[in-house]
Amino acid sequence: MKNSTTIIAFITAVALHLIVGGILLMNIEFTLPKDKPKENIINASLVEQKLFDDLAQRKKDKILAEQKKQQAIRQEKERLQKEEALRKQREVQRIKEEKAQAERKREEAERIQAEKIATEKAAKEKAIKEAQEKAAKEKAVKEAQEKAAKEKAIKEAQEKAAKEKAIKEAQEKAAKEKAIKEAQEKAAKEKAVKEAQEKAAKEKAQKEAAEKERLRKAELERLMEDEFAEAFSSAQSAKQLSEIKRYEALIRDKISRNWQVDADMKGKTCTLAIRLAPDGLVLSANKSKGDDKLCASAKRAALKARTLPIPKDPEISLQFRDFDITLDPDL
Repeated sequence: MKNSTTIIAFITAVALHLIVGGILLMNIEFTLPKDKPKENIINASLVEQKLFDDLAQRKKDKILAEQKKQQAIRQEKERLQKEEALRKQREVQRIKEEKAQAERKREEAERIQAEKIATEKAAKEKAIKEAQEKAAKEKAVKEAQEKAAKEKAIKEAQEKAAKEKAIKEAQEKAAKEKAIKEAQEKAAKEKAVKEAQEKAAKEKAQKEAAEKERLRKAELERLMEDEFAEAFSSAQSAKQLSEIKRYEALIRDKISRNWQVDADMKGKTCTLAIRLAPDGLVLSANKSKGDDKLCASAKRAALKARTLPIPKDPEISLQFRDFDITLDPDL
């Protein structure tokens, strides 16, 4: 933009100089015909001489003015040339400076780029280093965690094994104690069974001995009764027989009141072996002979009666302590 302005000014100045020069040339041509009168100055009058002098002076002044103008034009041209040279020099200098500046910029850009590359390289190396350190730290942490986890697993396994061992030992101890307890209980039970069996055997023996004694006494009593019967008169026997018959009838009546019979029992008989206590309490009632169903029913009736009439006469009552009685349902 600046160069264009300078060129336009230069062209304008040159055009002005050309125009001025043209005008001067025109004046010169206009005065050339007047140069011819110089040859006539010698012969002219003083007035005309003065006119010629003035014209000469004016011509001289014009020439001088033209010279000054040309000089001015030259000077202007030189000035313009100098300015052009200076401008070109400045342009060269500017270009040079621009090149230098561009070179500086390039160098600065290269420096910045180099610094950037160096910075990026350093940053990258730093990042790599930090990443390596981070990886190493994470690896160390991971290894520590794995080690801790492994130690924890080992500790838990040991604790578990110890706990299982303790549980097993406790179970074994409990089983052993249970076995001992069961053995003791078994031994105690066997001992109790044995003692019970011994007691039962003893009681059975006592009972058998008692029964044997009772039988012996009964036999003795029977023998005594036989002897007694033989010893007393037949009158006594008749009386006793009547009393016996009466009590047998009373006993049949009480049994009959507790006896439940069916129609199919009609015509059947049953003989029960009854044993009474001295107060008439029924100690036992068992079948001696007869129909099974009828005897079972008669037995229940005798036991249900609980007590049966027994004579107060000791001579007769002995016969009702253990006796057989034949029953038939009253149908």
